[in-house]
Amino acid sequence: MGLFAELNLPCYLEPRLLRRYETLIKEHTVVNPSNAPGIKALANHQQAWSASQAAWRFFNNENATFPMLSSPLLALARQAATASDSRFLLVAHDWCRCNFARHNSKLDKAQLSHERDIGYELQASLLIDGASGRPLAPLGLNLLTEQGVYQCREVMPQPKQPHLDELVSRIQWQEQLGLDKSLVHVVDREADSVSHLRQLSQYRWLTRCKQDATLLHEGEYQTVRQIAQALKPKLIGPVSLRGRQGFLFVGEASVALQRKSERVMAGEPPAARLVLSQVVDAHGKELASWYLLSNVTEVAATELAQWYCWRWNIESWFKLLKSDGFQLEDWQQTHGEAIFRRLLVSSMACTLTFRLYEDDSADARQLKTFLVRLSGRVTKRAKPVTLPALLAGLYLFLQMQEVMNTYTPEELKELTRIASRFFGQLV
Repeated sequence: MGLFAELNLPCYLEPRLLRRYETLIKEHTVVNPSNAPGIKALANHQQAWSASQAAWRFFNNENATFPMLSSPLLALARQAATASDSRFLLVAHDWCRCNFARHNSKLDKAQLSHERDIGYELQASLLIDGASGRPLAPLGLNLLTEQGVYQCREVMPQPKQPHLDELVSRIQWQEQLGLDKSLVHVVDREADSVSHLRQLSQYRWLTRCKQDATLLHEGEYQTVRQIAQALKPKLIGPVSLRGRQGFLFVGEASVALQRKSERVMAGEPPAARLVLSQVVDAHGKELASWYLLSNVTEVAATELAQWYCWRWNIESWFKLLKSDGFQLEDWQQTHGEAIFRRLLVSSMACTLTFRLYEDDSADARQLKTFLVRLSGRVTKRAKPVTLPALLAGLYLFLQMQEVMNTYTPEELKELTRIASRFFGQLV
């Protein structure tokens, strides 16, 4: 039984491409070094070159459309939403630059900021459990190139849009996916645009806002800093921030989404909650503070502050894609379309690893301990299991399965005897 059938995931590729997709997912459960970021074939050495050719054909095959490749990802998200005990699911949104300035063969690179900042931009959404902060599955991927924006939900590249205009359309699409939990969209400070937030007033959102921005509070336009200074935040309890011990204070105020610089609006501006989340040390010195803006009214301000902290999961996922696991910025595919197909494959491998990483059953703990040991990685006592260690161990485990399926016990004993002549008695 294939991977998708075993996990009850839909995939509408023709059978030949579907089998190749399943194989590529397994071949991406690996931690790549930056000087060898290619596909690691699971087949024996005589077939490694043909496996590389098959991967090249798949990543350049127009019949492997982006909606078809992303349908198992969205199915995993639906399964995770159904299994979650949380009333709300968070959707963290962010943008990540992929620097390919030294890849001269990629002719569709976009200029992202200045003339030396050349590459692609990954626009991503990550589904997060609202009760535990666990990453569940990607809920949308885009890749911006000079030719346009490749989207997981569209077959053809789409025209470029400003970040927030594209984000509004992405959120509207995600709200139509039919997940059986309410979504809360969590975005960093870039989303502090009241005109765009007003467009999203029918959905739930949470963002960080700029301290010098103005909002309407108690009939007057005031800066966020001025509103926060008048608050009397309540002590929540001790916290640890970047290795330093402190105390968390949280306060909130009711505001309206209208800037001082805007013209008079027709009708009342939408209401929102301004939440001050502040950490101070034992001497009262401020260690950090966040100004959060949200239209979610069903939870306490402390929970909004916690939700924003969990937005960091998407940064960790980007790190896994770029440096800790897949070495995205060293991939040798020569155009954005092939890069995006490989990104979808890597995201499937990531999501399946997320499921194991967050599973606390006895079987899952046993497998995780085995994989970390197999990886040979040294982990911290406080965090004995990490995602990169699981990926490294899982690939070795799959290789072991390939060896046992390819060689007889007698052949392995003979190879052990030969190896002992060069390396001594093997364990």
